[in-house]
Amino acid sequence: MSIGERITELRKMQNLSQGKLAQAMNVSRQAVSKWENDQAIPDSLKMIRLAEVLDTDIEYLTTGRLWC
Repeated sequence: MSIGERITELRKMQNLSQGKLAQAMNVSRQAVSKWENDQAIPDSLKMIRLAEVLDTDIEYLTTGRLWC
């Protein structure tokens, strides 16, 4: 599973639209779309914030591995 697929999955689990996630991240909805379609990757600071907003671990978000 790609980073974009994980972002999409986690966003939907939080019942967030791309627009609501974009607002929480202070980016455009188009940026979220690009992340989800693997056309771009959030920078490191945005990745940290994304993990917080999506209520997940940064390692899972970036690698797909669950931290144990």
